[in-house]
Order: sequence, then C-alpha cells, then structure tokens
Amino acid sequence: MKQLQIFVFNPTHFWPYPRLLVDTLVSGLVSCMVVIMTLRIFGVGDDMLYGENGVLETLQVIALCAASILAILAAVRLRPAGRFVATTTALLCLVFFVREIPSCRPDILLACVPREAHRIVPTVCGLLLLLHAAIMYRASPAALLRMMHPAFSWPLVFVAGLLVTGEVFEELEFESLEEISELVAYIGLLLSSAWMLKTSFQARVWQAICENAGALLQRLQTSLDRRR
Repeated sequence: MKQLQIFVFNPTHFWPYPRLLVDTLVSGLVSCMVVIMTLRIFGVGDDMLYGENGVLETLQVIALCAASILAILAAVRLRPAGRFVATTTALLCLVFFVREIPSCRPDILLACVPREAHRIVPTVCGLLLLLHAAIMYRASPAALLRMMHPAFSWPLVFVAGLLVTGEVFEELEFESLEEISELVAYIGLLLSSAWMLKTSFQARVWQAICENAGALLQRLQTSLDRRR
C-alpha cells in the first residue's frame, strides 16, 4: 500500500511538454474562429461548415493524417521509451482518422471507407497497442507504469475529455460545438506529434525517462545505436 501511495502521489516523470493544454486550446479555438468567420463572409452555410464531409470534418481528417505521419516519423527516431509514446499516438490518430471518414453508401462514393473498416482498423490498432504495451512491460514494468501515470499521460486524458465533450454536444444536437470540440482535440494530437518529432533531435528531453527504463531497454538502445 505504501509503494502504491508513493507511486500515485510522488510521480518521478512528467509530460515534458507542459504547455500542450494551453497551446491546444489557443491554436485550436483561434483556428476554428478564423475558418468559420472567413467562410461566413463568403456565405458558407451550416451544412457546409458542420455537416457530413463539411469543412470542419475535412480539417479534422487533415489534422489526424498529419499527426499520424509526424508521430510515425518521431517513433522511428526516438529511443524505446519515447518510441512507445509516439507509436501509441500514431495508432490513436489512425483510429480517429478512420472514425471521421464516413462509410461508403449510394449517396457517398468519394471520401469514404468500407463499413467494415470502422471495425477492423480500431481492432487491429488496439491489438498492436496491447502487443507493444506487453513488450514494453516485459522489458521494463517500471517504465511502462511511469508512462501510464496521470502526471505523464494527462495529454491523452485531455484529448479524451474533448472528444467526450463533443459526444455530449452531439447528443444535445449542438452540431457546431461538437465539430469544434473534435477539431481542437485533434489539433492537440497534431501538436503532440510535432513536438515529439522536434524533440527526437534533442536527446536530453527523453534522456531521464530512458535512463530509468530498465536494463533491457538500455541494451536494446545500445544495440540499435551500433547498427546505425
């Protein structure tokens, strides 16, 4: 019990990008306001802005696509501990990317995916994430637990909160607020991915996490360094 209390109340690692919350809200809301006000000037209606395959949904797909690419590039460059974070982000972005694309039907033949993709892609990504977590746990349970601590994983909780807020707005039939909440959430993932790629060129940012990731992770990193 004492060890649990120490783990919960005395975290040893924190998310290295503490301004993510503020940057996400500011950049996301400002972007939404600029887009909406600009298109309103040109007479664009609610259907084009907030409807199926509308402007905001298109921006959501673009943000998720960019976030996935940046997270994958970051995963290639980062050390094992950072690679786990980047891979997790990339898989989540891929799931949300498919989620935002409608299923193909007679009235939607372009910019759509087969209905089965909405089940297959999340399932495959979930299995890959579990497999990656299992490998990480086997290598270093302490490192995985540190990254699961809210002090480190709060960005995912923040994004999840925005998406839940969007679902609430959808139930209340506030379509505009739903789309804005989701776009801000995906911009948060984009900023996280961009930041991870940027810091992949700065070893000191992830050094503390990797130093405590366990002997196997250290041996794995040494092996990778020798191959380069």
